[in-house]
Amino acid sequence: MKKLMLLVICLFVITACSDDLPPTPPAPGSQAMVGGAIAGMAGFPAWATQPNNVAITPQQAFYGDGVVLSASNYDYVYENAYYFDRIGTWEKLQLQGTEKQENWIKNRAIGSIQITEPHFESGTNYAVVYACNKQSGNWNCNGNKWMLLEFNVQGTATGAIPELANVNQFVVNQAIYPFTVINTGAEQDNFADINVIRYDAKYREPKGLVVLVHVFDFNNRAELDQTINTMFRDIFTQGKTKQNGNNIGIYLDETDTMITTWSSGKQIVYIQTFDPEAANKEIIEAYLAKYPSDVQ
Repeated sequence: MKKLMLLVICLFVITACSDDLPPTPPAPGSQAMVGGAIAGMAGFPAWATQPNNVAITPQQAFYGDGVVLSASNYDYVYENAYYFDRIGTWEKLQLQGTEKQENWIKNRAIGSIQITEPHFESGTNYAVVYACNKQSGNWNCNGNKWMLLEFNVQGTATGAIPELANVNQFVVNQAIYPFTVINTGAEQDNFADINVIRYDAKYREPKGLVVLVHVFDFNNRAELDQTINTMFRDIFTQGKTKQNGNNIGIYLDETDTMITTWSSGKQIVYIQTFDPEAANKEIIEAYLAKYPSDVQ
C-alpha cells in the first residue's frame, strides 16, 4: 500500500511539473509562405507573428560573420529555434540559457548562427523563435505562433578584406577567462555621413552567455567627437559610471541587451552583453586595459 501511495505521489508530481510547462509548439511553416507574406501586403503567414522581445544582432551580415539570436522577458523559450537554409529546409538551432526544464529554457535564451555560403543565399533570410508567458493561469505563446525575424546576408565582404589584416591590432583575439573567442572580423561602417572601420570580436562562456565587441576606428578625433555629441550624448550623461577609475556609459537597449561603451583616442569601444541583468566585467576590463577611457 505504501508503495502504491508513493507511486501515486510521484505520478502527481510529474504531472504537476509537466502542467507548469507550455505545450510543445507546432512545426514552423513553409518558406514560400514566409517570403510571399513578408514581401506583400498580407502580413505574416498564419503560423507566424511579428517578433516581440527577440532580436538578431547584427541584422546585416557577410559570409563568414556570425549573428546572435536572443529572446528575453519570457517565462519559457522553446529550446529549438530554426533558420531557413538555401535549399528550402528549416535548420534547427539549439538555444542556450542558464536554466532548462525539459524542452524549455527559463526567462532568456540565446544562440549563434554562422553565416556561410553553403547555408544562406545573399539577400533576406529568416529565423523563427517560440516563447511563452503565463498570464491569468494560461499560456500566452504569441497566439501559439512562431515569431518570425528577418536578417540580411550581403554576400562576400570584398570591401572588408584590407581591414581584416589589422583586426588583431584592434580586438583581443584570445580567451578572456571564462570566455573563448568565437570569431573576429572587420568591415567598413558609418555613423550617418562619417565613415569608420568596425572591428568585431565575439566571445562565449561555457554556460552560453555571448558578448559581442565592436571597436569603431574613426579617421580623426574630431569626427569621433561629432558622433558622440549627436548619437552618444545621453548615454554618457545619463548612464555614466566608473569601472577601475574609468568613466564608461552603460544602458539597456530595446532588446534587453546590456550595452557598455566609451571612447579612447580615435576609437569607440561598444560591448554588447546578451544578458539584461549585468554587463560583463571580464570583457570590459580586458578592453579597458587596451583602450583606457577618456570620457570626461
